[in-house]
Amino acid sequence: MKKFGMKKIRLNAYRKGAALVVSLFMSILASMIVILMMEMSQTNTNQITNNRSGLVAYYAAESGLEEVKNFFNRNISMMGQDLNALDLPDSNSHSILANNAEYWVSSLTYENSNQIAIVEIIGQFGDGFRKIRAKLATENPSVFDDYGLLTNGVLTINGSKTLSMSVHANSGLNFNGTDVINNNAVATQSSDPTADAPHAILNPIGGYVPDVYVPIAPVDDLRVESKSNGILLDITQGDLNAQINNAPAGSNIYITAGTKINKNTITLSGDMQGKTIFLDGSVTVDINGANPLSNATIVTSGDMVVNGSVDIVSSHADEIDVVFACGGDVELNGSRDFTSLFWANGRFTQNGASLSGRVIASEAIFLNGSFILTNSDNLTDKNIFDKVIATSSWQLVSMD
Repeated sequence: MKKFGMKKIRLNAYRKGAALVVSLFMSILASMIVILMMEMSQTNTNQITNNRSGLVAYYAAESGLEEVKNFFNRNISMMGQDLNALDLPDSNSHSILANNAEYWVSSLTYENSNQIAIVEIIGQFGDGFRKIRAKLATENPSVFDDYGLLTNGVLTINGSKTLSMSVHANSGLNFNGTDVINNNAVATQSSDPTADAPHAILNPIGGYVPDVYVPIAPVDDLRVESKSNGILLDITQGDLNAQINNAPAGSNIYITAGTKINKNTITLSGDMQGKTIFLDGSVTVDINGANPLSNATIVTSGDMVVNGSVDIVSSHADEIDVVFACGGDVELNGSRDFTSLFWANGRFTQNGASLSGRVIASEAIFLNGSFILTNSDNLTDKNIFDKVIATSSWQLVSMD
């Protein structure tokens, strides 16, 4: 009996000891789990903080890219200058945003005779850093390629019309006759903000968009360039056409003309090999000859009448390379295939049936008769358009 009691006491002691060990083990395990969870929580907190800081830093770098682009659009002649000569934030002078994020330009180089800028911009917020490398390129304003017809004034089309390119008038549309809209084109206006948004299917005509920038033909600049660096001729000289045709490719030609448009006539045809012909006055241009007109820039300081007896085509595949730029009004007569840009600082009027080019007119556009606007190619860079700086590509790069 005594031995049995001793065994029972020992068993109870053993059980109590085992329970103590298990309890201690569970306590240690629970402590380890709590510590691990706290560490994981801190790690997650750090990751969230780092991700947020990095995101804010990225947006700061994007802001820096916009500042660089806007700077060059205001000062395009400064393309090619070193970073330390430009009024841009650099490593010694950061731009600080309202949220205390910062950005600066860390590198700026140029390519393609300073027509392309390679810029690196760093954004910082707290411990977060992000770097963007972007390629900024000079290009023609998009309006030259976005619209078939564009005016600050009213766009009037009298008669049936087929539009295969988008058109826009800041002061409103005046369409008479039947409408056929192809190629997802829309006809938009900026005079009635209560109108619905444009939609190629639901609202192809009359949709509202804010005012669209309408560029002005740089007639005065072209006059100075042609007169100071070009071949000087007079519209009355008997060998005028021979002088124009025999001029070297790419020549600037300045021609003195008068204000009587019916008495100042020039006849052009064939491949003009990239020549710029500036007619100082109001002139009638007859497109007439054995071959279609192509690859030319014709500028008048006054009004211009264009009579088309042959087509206007392009010498460059998939591009428009004929430009008529005018300081006054342009009147186009004929129903030929006019693959060109008509750019008037006054009004544009067409008396004919078709146009496969583009029209930009500051004051108004009038189209009389059944009209077909066919889809056309983009413009060849004629070096007469005021360039803009646009982002052609960009990427996030390592900070290592």
